[in-house]
Amino acid sequence: MNMTAQRDRRFFNLKVVLGIGISLGGLYLGFRKFDAAEFLAALRSTNLLLFAAAMLVMVFQVFLRAVRWRYLILPLQNPSPLRHVFGAQMVCYFGNHVFPLRFGEILRSYALNQTTGLPVVSVFGTVVIERVLDITFFLIILLLTALTLFPVGPEWLRWSAGGAAGLLLILIVAFLIFRRNRTNIARYLSRKLTGTCYEKLLEPLRNFSQGLTTLRETPHLGTIALLTLLIWVVSILNVWVAGLAVNISLGFANLLLLFFVTSAIIAVPSAPGYVGTYHAGAVGVLLYMGYELSQAQVAAVILHAVGFIALTLIGFCYFMRYHLQVSASAVVNYQHKELD
Repeated sequence: MNMTAQRDRRFFNLKVVLGIGISLGGLYLGFRKFDAAEFLAALRSTNLLLFAAAMLVMVFQVFLRAVRWRYLILPLQNPSPLRHVFGAQMVCYFGNHVFPLRFGEILRSYALNQTTGLPVVSVFGTVVIERVLDITFFLIILLLTALTLFPVGPEWLRWSAGGAAGLLLILIVAFLIFRRNRTNIARYLSRKLTGTCYEKLLEPLRNFSQGLTTLRETPHLGTIALLTLLIWVVSILNVWVAGLAVNISLGFANLLLLFFVTSAIIAVPSAPGYVGTYHAGAVGVLLYMGYELSQAQVAAVILHAVGFIALTLIGFCYFMRYHLQVSASAVVNYQHKELD
C-alpha cells in the first residue's frame, strides 16, 4: 500500500463519514426552515466592530491556554518559549478546523516538537492533561450553575447537572487510581512487552507517562487552576460579545445556558470545524429563549465564525511557518524518530 493510500485511509474512514453525516443532519435541523431575505437582513445588521472584538477575545483566550500549557510543560523543559507554545496552540485549532478526527491535537504536539525538541508523546501527554483540566472545570462550573441559577429550570438541565456530577466523580476516581498505581502499571507493561515485537513501544509509553505526570510534578498547580478558570470566564465573555454583535443581549443565566450547550455539543462527532453540530445547538437554544428563527440562525453563524475565521487564519500562518506536513510519510518518519 503506497503512502497516498495510507493517508486516504486515515482521513476517510467510517468515523469521518459518520461525523460528516452528523454535521449534515445538524445543518438540516438548524436551517431546514430558511428565509434567505430575513437571514441576509439580520446578517447585514451585524456590528463588525463587535465581531472583530469577539475575535480578539477568542485569540486572547488561546493566549491564556498557551500560558497554561507552558506551565504544564515546565517539568519536561524549563522553560519553553511562550511564542512557540502559542504557535503550537494555534496550529491545533487550524488542524481541528480543517482536518478530520481532531487531528489538530497531534499537529500541535508535532509543532512543539519541531520548535523545542521535546518528545512528541511526552508533549501529547500534557495535551491529555490539559483536556482533563478543561473537562473537570467545565463540569464543576456546569454543576454549580445548575444548582444555583436553575433550581427550577428545564428537566434536561437538571439531568445534565446529574451527569456532570457523575462524570466528575469518574474523572476524580480514575485520576486517583492512575496516580496510586502508575509505577505498577509501568512495571506490568514493561514485563509484558519486553522481548516481544512491541518492545519498541516502551520508550514512547514512558515518555507519554512522563507527560501525564507533569500536573503532579509542577509547583504551579494553583496558577494552572486559576488560568483554567480564567480561560472559561473569557470563553463566556466571548459568547456575550459575539451575541452583542448580532443585537442579542443575553442575561447571565441565558448566556451561561448558550455557552454550556455550544461548548458541550462540540464533543459530538462532526465534520472538521464542528460545522453543523455547533449551529444546530446554538439555533435550538436561541429558539428556546424566544428569539426569531432568522436571528437565531445568524447568531449561530456569527458565533461559529468568530473562532473559525480568526483561529484558522492565524493557525494556518503558524502551520506554514513551521513547515508542517500532513502526509503519511511525515507521520511514519515521526514514529521512527520516537522509536529510535
